[in-house]
Amino acid sequence: MKLRVWFSCLALSACAFNPQQHTPEELAAVAYQDALSGRELTSLTQNTWNEFLPAELQQYLAQLQNNNLDLQIAQLRVERAREMLTSARAGNWPRASASLSNSDSYDDTDHTGNGSGLNFSASYTVDLWGERAAGISQRETQLQVAKWEERASFIALQAQFIRTYFDTLSLQSLYEVAEQNLEASEKLLDLFQLTYDSGGASGLELRQQKNLVLSARNKLVGLQSDLAINHRALAIMLGRLDLQTPELKTSFDDLTLPQVASVQSAELLQQRPDVQIATLALAENQALIHQAKTARWPDLTLSLSWGIDDILAGGSEWAASIREATSLLLFDGGQTRAQIRLAELDADIDYASYQYTLADAYRDTIDQLETQRLRAQQLDIARDKFANNRTLYDISNARFEAGDTDFLNLLLAQQSWFGAKEDLVSSKLNYLLALVNVYEAMGSAPALVESDG
Repeated sequence: MKLRVWFSCLALSACAFNPQQHTPEELAAVAYQDALSGRELTSLTQNTWNEFLPAELQQYLAQLQNNNLDLQIAQLRVERAREMLTSARAGNWPRASASLSNSDSYDDTDHTGNGSGLNFSASYTVDLWGERAAGISQRETQLQVAKWEERASFIALQAQFIRTYFDTLSLQSLYEVAEQNLEASEKLLDLFQLTYDSGGASGLELRQQKNLVLSARNKLVGLQSDLAINHRALAIMLGRLDLQTPELKTSFDDLTLPQVASVQSAELLQQRPDVQIATLALAENQALIHQAKTARWPDLTLSLSWGIDDILAGGSEWAASIREATSLLLFDGGQTRAQIRLAELDADIDYASYQYTLADAYRDTIDQLETQRLRAQQLDIARDKFANNRTLYDISNARFEAGDTDFLNLLLAQQSWFGAKEDLVSSKLNYLLALVNVYEAMGSAPALVESDG
C-alpha cells in the first residue's frame, strides 16, 4: 500500500509545474513588422554578410573568437550556468548513501563488546507542487540568458574589432596621403626658395609654404602615433598578451563597399541579444512566482533504510524501514505573501522593461539605417569633390608650367586636392563604420543589395 502511495506521489509531481508561458515573441514580431513596414522594411532573405569582408579580416575574426579573453570569460559563464542546471536536475533523483560501522567497547569489569553494521538509506523529496520543476525551468532560462550574453559580448567585440581594423586601414591610407602631401610641399618649397632667391617671390609667401611643410610633418607624426595605438588595440583583442601587432596587408582602397538593402526583415531584430534576454526574463519570472507560491504549501519527504547487524561477525539479521514526513508552514508573519508580491512586481517591472527594450531596439535600428543612408550620400559627394579637385589641380599645374598662373593658385589647388583626398578616406571610413553599426544594432548581418555579377 505504501509503495502505491509513493508511486502516486511521483506521478502527481510530474504534472505539478506546467506553465503556459506568456512570452510575447509572436506579438513582438508582428509589432516589429508593422512598424518596420512603415519604413519600407519588410521580410527579405539575408545575404551573406562576409562577402564584403576581406579574407584577412575574416581570419582575424576567427582568431578573435578563439583567443579573446573577454569571450573566454563569457564562455566560462555559460559553462557555470550549465553546471547549475545539472545541479538543479539532480534533485529529480533520490539521494542514496551507505555506511559500514564497527565498534569495540570496554568497561572496568573487563567486559568487552563488539558490534558492526551495514546500512543503506535513501530519501526523496516529492515535488508535489512543482517547486523543483520551476527551479529547473529557471536554471534552463538562465543558461539561455548566459548564451545570449555570450553572443552579445561577441557581437560587441566583433564590431569593435572591425571598427578598429577599418580605422587602422584608413589611417594607413591617410598616412600615404600625408607622405605625398609632405613630398609635394617640400618640392614646392624648394621651388619657391629658388623663386625667392631670384627675387620672384616674397618672404611672406616663402614662410607660408614652410608652415605647410611643418604642418604636413606634424600630421605624419600624429598618424604614426594613432597607428601604433590601433595596432596594440588589435593585438590585445586577439589575445596577444605580448602585444605583437598583427600585420595588415589589405589596402584601404581595396575594400569593397556593399550597399545595405532598403528592405530589411523584421525577424532579424529578434536576433538582438537584449531582446532575447528581455524575453527570457519573462519566462524566468513565471518560475520565480511559482516557487514563491509553493512555499506556503506542504511538502512530502519519503525515506527508506535497510541494514544488517554484526555483518563483520557473519550476522544475517536485517531490518528495514519506510518513512514519510510532511511539513506545512503555519505562520511566518506575512513573509511568504510578501515574497509572492515581490515576485509579481519583478515580473511587472521586467515586462515594462521588455516593452522598452523592444521599442528601443526598433529606434536604434532605424537610426543606424538612417545614418548609413546619410553616410552613403556623403560618400558620393566626397567622390565628386575629389574628382573635381583632382581636375582643378591638373589644370592649375599645367597652367603654372606654361606660365599662365602664379604659384599661389597652384598651391591652393594642391591643398584642395590633398584635402579632398583626406575627405574621401574619412567618408569611406564613416560609411564602413555605419555598416558595422547597423550590424550591431540588428544583432545580425543586415540584408545587402544583390550585386549584378
